[in-house]
Amino acid sequence: MMKQVQRSILFIAVISCVFPVLAIDCDKASSIVENTICDTPQLFWLDGLLNETYRKTMMAEETNSAVQRMQLWQRSRDACTTNRCLRWAYLQGLSELYHVPETFSWNGVWWNTSATNGNGGKITISNANEWAFDFTGQVWSGVYKSTLRGNVRIYKGQGFTDRIAWGGKCTVLFIPRQDGKLEINSDKMGSCKLLMPGNMSIDGEYEKAVSDPRPAATLLSLGVFPSQTLDDRFRQLADKDYQQYVRVANNVRYVEDQDDMGATVLILSLKGAANRYAAIVMYTSTGKIWAMLVTPDDSQENSIQLSYITTEKGETTLPKTLTNWRNLFLN
Repeated sequence: MMKQVQRSILFIAVISCVFPVLAIDCDKASSIVENTICDTPQLFWLDGLLNETYRKTMMAEETNSAVQRMQLWQRSRDACTTNRCLRWAYLQGLSELYHVPETFSWNGVWWNTSATNGNGGKITISNANEWAFDFTGQVWSGVYKSTLRGNVRIYKGQGFTDRIAWGGKCTVLFIPRQDGKLEINSDKMGSCKLLMPGNMSIDGEYEKAVSDPRPAATLLSLGVFPSQTLDDRFRQLADKDYQQYVRVANNVRYVEDQDDMGATVLILSLKGAANRYAAIVMYTSTGKIWAMLVTPDDSQENSIQLSYITTEKGETTLPKTLTNWRNLFLN
């Protein structure tokens, strides 16, 4: 046990001492290379991506091996005298950290299996050869949608592009993994922000499949309910509206129980349309449930309809928590 503690302390010490050597502190940039990286958005993004990947590698692999590889890589990066050289150096470093396979089956339809409910990405890759491939992608988040397309160059086994149609300098990196999956990273907070508004992101872990391989979401899998029993009870209560509650659970947050009954209260909404697609769910540890759903009223333009359900059939007064939430829409 003592040896395990000592090894853990040593590991943390190595992480603390070595990792900052790679990470560039732009407030203290002192070399031409460091200044160039800090002043070039694409290189600055690649530096952040490599350091995050390095941190994960340090936690998962034998430390000395990762440290030695990255120390050698850093010396080669610092020998660069052009932006192009620096960009390829970062791609080389990422290829080593990911152990990118020598061959990879690019062509096909890929789905973002790490995207949360109501969000997603679908990438179609075609015309892949040794040097490049074409891609078309659809990305969505709530009601926000975006289409990306372009030609991607392959370097050190990875796909790299900053020439997406209508995308300005949006930079996207396609990283093949040993397990056959595809990891996609983009400069979503910088050059890609205008192309993917509403917090959309192409980033994630992709699997090749004919249709979206993600299992159908439930209010249990989304964390709205803590148990199968409660989820089943709500499913029976909501009946055909259950899937509407799942749909609006695109953005979920806890709020205060204004009735002071010790209930859990959650607000559900669809990104980009929270004024037309939303719900509130309130439940107690004893299984009492109150819920209200907001959806568009198809019979009247620019109107909404509210539906209320509860297990407490004898109640004549709406809980204050739901009343105050409902008033936000009525006003």
